[in-house]
Amino acid sequence: MKKFYALLLVVLTTFLCVSCGGGNDEKVIRFTVRSGLVSSALTDLVAEFQKSGIFEEHNLDYEIEIDAITGSYDDLRTAIIYDIGSQNAPDLVIGYPDHFAEYFNGGALVNLQEFINDPEVGYTEEEMADFVDSYITENKGYNSTQPDDLYGLPFNKSTEVLIYNKTAFIALFGEENYLSKIPTTWAEVETLGNEIISLVKEGKLDNIWVESTDVDENKNEVINYLKVSDYLKEDSKSPFYPFGYDSSDNAFITLLRQFGGKYTERVRVNKGYTLFNLPENIETTKKMLAHFADLSTRKLFANATTFNGSYCSDAFKIIRCLMTVGSSAGVGYNASRDYPYELAMAPIPYYDGGEGEPVKYVIQQGTNIGMLNHNTEEKRLACWLFMKYLLEPANTAKFAIATGGYLPVRESAYETDLYKEFLANPTADKVYYSQVAHVALDYLNEGYTFFVDDAFVGSAKIRSESGAIFDSVVILHEDAEERIKSAVNTLGGSFIKPAA
Repeated sequence: MKKFYALLLVVLTTFLCVSCGGGNDEKVIRFTVRSGLVSSALTDLVAEFQKSGIFEEHNLDYEIEIDAITGSYDDLRTAIIYDIGSQNAPDLVIGYPDHFAEYFNGGALVNLQEFINDPEVGYTEEEMADFVDSYITENKGYNSTQPDDLYGLPFNKSTEVLIYNKTAFIALFGEENYLSKIPTTWAEVETLGNEIISLVKEGKLDNIWVESTDVDENKNEVINYLKVSDYLKEDSKSPFYPFGYDSSDNAFITLLRQFGGKYTERVRVNKGYTLFNLPENIETTKKMLAHFADLSTRKLFANATTFNGSYCSDAFKIIRCLMTVGSSAGVGYNASRDYPYELAMAPIPYYDGGEGEPVKYVIQQGTNIGMLNHNTEEKRLACWLFMKYLLEPANTAKFAIATGGYLPVRESAYETDLYKEFLANPTADKVYYSQVAHVALDYLNEGYTFFVDDAFVGSAKIRSESGAIFDSVVILHEDAEERIKSAVNTLGGSFIKPAA
């Protein structure tokens, strides 16, 4: 990690020297994104933009080039950091808030407020209010002297949803009753989990999915069905859990919020602290971990570690799990080739065991779009006009539909004819993503709170360590207080908040 930050310092120092020389006015705007759904969905939008005449209206002449990076978002971040300061530096980038914190800390991001406030090319107050408020909030706070200035705008956003095996639920509870069984709280998850285990033991799911076919001595075809009840035998090496949570990192952060705890605190963009370990918070942290460790012990709650895999979807696809919390952008990964079933989506459960009205926290994910500041003023204007085009309500709706599982970043986008048709009559390949969009609307309209903790340099390291705590305590049943102390030691003293 020290080597990485040393590299970051070198490339950003080089970058600052390059920017002093007047900037890059090459007539190509290079937009670095992740390959796959995102880059594919941009193809049509770029073509439409180039035909729109927007550049011509401002006497500009640029071409948009999509630079698609293969791999994860961390790979995208690494590629951008290596390119900063070189002749290959991108003009526009997407990234998570903690990635932008690093770019800002090195002086590499353009303050978008100068464009947003511009009376000719900027946004009105009404237009800014049209962005989902929590998406805008996560792009603030980078500049301590101007904390409301925006250094990014929301681009491809997602959240978490409850994904369940609708076919199994109907088999267990009946066509008329299964919807009433979908849990809304963690208490209902516990009750439902016990009920599911009893029904599975009785063999209620044993004759639904074909495992294989044989031919007997009379040359008759014999169908061998998957016996899900075998998963619950004491000697089973493939245990069954009714419920799984795909991301341990998200589980720790979200569930801590739901229980009323605090996770991290940003002091400034290059400095932040852990809060979950402090004396005033650690009891809440331990209470949350103990609650889910108890559910895990009783085989009612699992995560990827439980199944010795990378994702709960791997267990879900072989009917070792009937419900899972996962990313709205990745619901398709829960479909199975071997055991066909219908998926369905619902809001994630919330905790209702605290004092007062429960707060229905659900994490927001996905990237923002920003501009690197090595360019001339003219090229920055061109970049801004393209950014603004992408974020028009009709276009963020079109992008969300094309990517599947990502959500529009403007509230009015949900009211466009295109998106309303997607909600009401999705094409066969978009049915699951239309359901995701309905869940997102439930979040917006039914009192759920989208959240993400303020990012700072190093917050990604805390996130990873918090996921490791969740695995260790909830799944492996290590002592919570000792594991938290170990995590804080691993993170190092720079993340420990000084005593008041």
